[in-house]
Amino acid sequence: MKHELIFGVPIFRYHLESNKIKEIAQEKFSVYNEYPINEAPPGWQCSLRTEFNTSKENVYQDLYSGVMDQFTKDLALENCRAYIDESWLNYYIGSENQEEHDHLPGFYSGIHFIKYDDGHTATRFVNPIYQLYSFMYKDMDLYKNPDFGSQHWSPEVKEGDIIIFPSFLRHLVAPQKSDEHRITLAFNINTIKASTRRVFQD
Repeated sequence: MKHELIFGVPIFRYHLESNKIKEIAQEKFSVYNEYPINEAPPGWQCSLRTEFNTSKENVYQDLYSGVMDQFTKDLALENCRAYIDESWLNYYIGSENQEEHDHLPGFYSGIHFIKYDDGHTATRFVNPIYQLYSFMYKDMDLYKNPDFGSQHWSPEVKEGDIIIFPSFLRHLVAPQKSDEHRITLAFNINTIKASTRRVFQD
């Protein structure tokens, strides 16, 4: 695990070999090769194949129990445990992309890079206070600090890496530059039973 602050926001890094989940993902894609796995939910303005509409079935959570145990320890949670509340696969190829969005009202959210190579683009996170800093501190050294003065940040990742971030942090997926599918598993984390269906905020 590696913990860091981006825009003053905590980001957690883990790694989980993706062979098993990649096998599941590629098998699913072969079945649905000629049509979307399911329709993109209302409000999505993107081009990708996703199984978000069945995310509440949460069929992948058991594969991440070790990661959730470590994440619970890393957050120093007392008298409760972090768990994956919903999970779903996303497939991108070529110019396919996903617009800027957040995962509210979730607690934390995660992205597991299941199939990822040099031609793929990492998730791009958006600085929540960029406009404030660019207006108030543009002539000061503080604004030159990339942690606050940059509008976007993309992590350096490799296949099998997991990025966990607060659900309010907005992010997007830029068009891909590869003819190979970029496959991720996205998930939302909670500590109590509650609805964490993703809501897009314009």
